[in-house]
Amino acid sequence: MRLRLIAVIVFSLLHVPRGMAELPILKVEFTETKAPTSIAQQQRAYTESSAIVTYSDGRKISYPLAYHTLYSSGEQIGSWRAGSIVDRNGHILQTARINETGDTAQGPFHARSPDANTLMQQGDKLFLITHLEYDTESPNVDSSKPIINLYGSLPMVMNLASIQQDSHTGRLTAFNLQNIDMSGVGGLWTPCAGELTPWNTHIGGEEHEPDARVFESRPLTAMNLYLNSPGQLAPIGANPYKYGMITEVKVNYSGKTEVTKHHSMGRSSNELAHVMPDSRTAYKGDDGNDVMMTMFVADRPQDLTSGNLYAAKLHQTDAFHGGKFDLQWINLGHATDAEIDVLVAGGIKFSDIFEVASSVEYRSNSSSYIGFRPVYIYTSGSTPALEYLRVRDGMEKAAAFLETRRFAAYLGATTELTKLEGVTSNKQDKRLYMAMSYVQRGMLSDQNGERPQDHVRLAGNSKDLDCGIIYQSDLQSDQVDTSGNPINSRWVAANLRALVMGARKPDTQNTYGLHDRCDTDKVANPDNLKYSESMRTLFIGEDSPNHLNNFLWAYNVDTNKAIRIATNRAGAEWTGLQVVENLNGFAYIMSNIQHPGADTDLRSYKNKIQDFNSFRAGIDQRGAVGYLGGLPAIKRVREESLNGRDTD
Repeated sequence: MRLRLIAVIVFSLLHVPRGMAELPILKVEFTETKAPTSIAQQQRAYTESSAIVTYSDGRKISYPLAYHTLYSSGEQIGSWRAGSIVDRNGHILQTARINETGDTAQGPFHARSPDANTLMQQGDKLFLITHLEYDTESPNVDSSKPIINLYGSLPMVMNLASIQQDSHTGRLTAFNLQNIDMSGVGGLWTPCAGELTPWNTHIGGEEHEPDARVFESRPLTAMNLYLNSPGQLAPIGANPYKYGMITEVKVNYSGKTEVTKHHSMGRSSNELAHVMPDSRTAYKGDDGNDVMMTMFVADRPQDLTSGNLYAAKLHQTDAFHGGKFDLQWINLGHATDAEIDVLVAGGIKFSDIFEVASSVEYRSNSSSYIGFRPVYIYTSGSTPALEYLRVRDGMEKAAAFLETRRFAAYLGATTELTKLEGVTSNKQDKRLYMAMSYVQRGMLSDQNGERPQDHVRLAGNSKDLDCGIIYQSDLQSDQVDTSGNPINSRWVAANLRALVMGARKPDTQNTYGLHDRCDTDKVANPDNLKYSESMRTLFIGEDSPNHLNNFLWAYNVDTNKAIRIATNRAGAEWTGLQVVENLNGFAYIMSNIQHPGADTDLRSYKNKIQDFNSFRAGIDQRGAVGYLGGLPAIKRVREESLNGRDTD
């Protein structure tokens, strides 16, 4: 029998009418925040929503939400400034030569793109880990030259803040902020989303992994800034195979941290790794064009240092309404962190792993390239293109765990996906949710180009599909890989189908969202996802150039309704989603304001917004770490026993 769950409000009697603190609830609904219409509204982040809690006796209570900022980029919190970018010795970078032609940015630098949040409890102490993904822009040291775009040009950081909770109001306050020391892992590269593991550690991804083929002969400038090794190649300079990893951080009661990069989980443009209730199975987002879907199954629970890595092969069964697919899983191999660490420390290079031929070379003399296979995949900083590869003898394991996307394509996995970003799961219904932020290029019917495979052939209006889709998968046990070998997990995604779809802006929608290209009243270009078991709600953060103001949505999986619950500053993305359902009587929806007002995110609106420069100047361009508060704690209780439902 399926486990049935009832949510129970556990809330201070100071805030809940006497006698209702332990009443079960029937549902949680949200009221709508309307799309901004005035310039002042478009320039700020806010919510007008409330949570409507329906109790089992029929009564309803409305809890108004409010957005609270914990700190902003560059703000002094204790003895440290938030988002400060440092070298391996902990010194704040004052200038940064961002390329080998000599362009130098003026610091000091405080990253304006906070991403993942992990609010965790250690005993009676609260800590918050926050990724800082990148800084947006900076003046050139040479004032006669234009502002410098800093994306991917600097080493990055994670902040650790101590958090105080007001026992009466639930208000959170950050203090004693510091950078997490990354010197033991060679620094941090473009950290993106993350989450709290079932065993109370933080786990997050480094996305847009540096292409080791390119950086075999060219310095990895950003990480050389961290290592104080300008202009140097590995081994003196930065080694690209140390970046593009899943990073796990342990925090002890005193606030000391331990950082591990898990080579066993593969190297790609890791949005994040989402860990299932068995504490062994994890799914990863892969942010880019022509990317893949991967699954990792650890050998032991709560230990990600060894396991099997799988890549999905999609079999399309329906082309319409976002499509439907059956999934097969290709086993890329088994490895331990230690095995791959040895290869990296030994100085392995791309050319040690693969032989390469361009499409021109192969077609002009294919007989010279026996055993080469066509591959068309995303590589950071480059436009995807057809190339032919052959794995060198004995290098299969290195290929699988250091060149995961190339090796997955080499073995026939699907690598036509565009911007597979957030991943989360509904444990009660055993469903996985994945944000395909854009659906374009090789995912469209008759748009395959030179791609050697055509697993995804979606039909429909391309302007609708360009607004993105959230897919769902059923998670099953007793699955086998493409070789017929059992997959040792009860949480294997078996299929894929659309759950939430964006759409182009209708002609009749002309009183608000005037500059939007996607429907203002629908989710556009979903990115960050987190699911609340107690609220039966999927929270969706947008990263959309098709909405001037990105929105935060609450999608109820029972009613299939998406409600807009917050709107962001123009150009800013909602990041760092984490749903904390019960922290000492209060609940929180953690969410950050990333890259507000950044030129790269607003430049397409320059000719649409009157007095654009003045409009942009009115936006606080600091990133902000914060949360939606005002919710009572929501705690699930089990009405019946598990009756055989597996969580291992």
